[in-house]
Amino acid sequence: MAPEQLATPADFTHALYQDFVGYLISLGLQNAGGLLLLPVVTAYLQPADLGLFSLIETAQVQGVTFGLLGLKFAYLYYYAHVPPEQRPVLLGATLLLCGLAGAAAGGLLWAGFSSASLMSLFDSAILPHAWLLVPLLASGVLQTILLTELRAARRVWLAGVIGLSQLTLVLLLSLAAVAIYDLGLPGLLAAQALAQFFSCGLALALVAGRFRLGLPPELSWKLLRYGMPMMLGLMLRYSLDSLCRFFLAALVSIEAAGQFMIAAKVTSLFDAVLALPFFMAWGGLVHHALRQPMASAIIGRVSSIALTAGAPLVFLLLLARGPLFALLAHDAMPQLAGVYALLLLNRAVQLAKSPLTAGILQTGRTGWSVRNNLFALAIFLAACYPAAEMAGMAGIAAVLLAANFIAAASLTVAAQRLCAQRIEPAAIGLAAFAAIAGLAFVFVGPVSPPIWVLAFVIAGACLMAVFRQARVTDRI
Repeated sequence: MAPEQLATPADFTHALYQDFVGYLISLGLQNAGGLLLLPVVTAYLQPADLGLFSLIETAQVQGVTFGLLGLKFAYLYYYAHVPPEQRPVLLGATLLLCGLAGAAAGGLLWAGFSSASLMSLFDSAILPHAWLLVPLLASGVLQTILLTELRAARRVWLAGVIGLSQLTLVLLLSLAAVAIYDLGLPGLLAAQALAQFFSCGLALALVAGRFRLGLPPELSWKLLRYGMPMMLGLMLRYSLDSLCRFFLAALVSIEAAGQFMIAAKVTSLFDAVLALPFFMAWGGLVHHALRQPMASAIIGRVSSIALTAGAPLVFLLLLARGPLFALLAHDAMPQLAGVYALLLLNRAVQLAKSPLTAGILQTGRTGWSVRNNLFALAIFLAACYPAAEMAGMAGIAAVLLAANFIAAASLTVAAQRLCAQRIEPAAIGLAAFAAIAGLAFVFVGPVSPPIWVLAFVIAGACLMAVFRQARVTDRI
């Protein structure tokens, strides 16, 4: 069913489940590529190279965010509002704007990682073959927009073909470059660039004939006016993760930045299994949901689902921390247990934030993104240095969680005024229980198995309550 044909909470819930499963099989696995690559990276890279790779990775996220100009959000918004015959022009203009910005972002990173004076600030050498960042970012930005088109049209399985092909190539080429040919970090970047370039070409082939290249001035201005505040907001949001790593490299050591990356990589399993497929599925539906008379009920249902699904996964990943680290990083790393729990809760906050704040999109304006993320950044900068002095890496992770939680809560309050949601009490209780479990993991440490059994029993009861209420509402 096309997204514009959906109308009721049951329609949107069914579409969300369908798209979620498709994205879980495809893009969830692609996102897990970095996690699957972690054993190779930790086994074959030196600690200093691992720290440099951590800085490159977070800089790439910022570079791609800049290259996208916020236009993936603008594209989804206008896709839901323009007549179907105008969509090829919309996609062509978005591709051109983002392609140029992506190449520029890659050039800036090339210059930065080639500067000896700049890299010395972070106790690191320059990056050999840093020019690889240019094709890596340019193709990554274009592929993101092409996947956004498939996402908007609910062509989930085509997106899956692209994601799985990229995952396979990244793993094979990276293993060959690092383990067989001993090319180190430059080889790893070359493998990623080749895989990204191939998957971008595949995406172009799959959407051929569905875009017309051009830059109509009025349309380009509309896209940039909607997208630029989203870009700035996202760069501010991602800057928190970047600042965590760069601060650790500057204030502690480049090796500490590498350890932080390992903890963040292991928690990315939460994104691969749940958050990323959910974001992709819900992002393609949210603007259509907000145009419905039952928008409040639809979004309230989705928020309940997100809270209910996220909490058991938090329990499971906390319980599996030791084996996951041993498997993926060749070391249980008990010293990172608290950092891991805090970063996991941070990912859960971002999952819940997406539907809880959806009402803010009804305004058609995006300046709120900059203001909200500036608020989070201000909290982080005010507290990060004393927190790092007191608790090191765990202090930085705690401030990151606090900044994102407070910003998400304030935006949720604003969104509720525009589109009041009714969230199932069982979902709220389950989310609170997961938060308490995570914080207990930080301050008390791992608990005995009977406590976890009780946690899963309570989680199961809450899950049944939420889905039973959903079925009753659908029948009414």
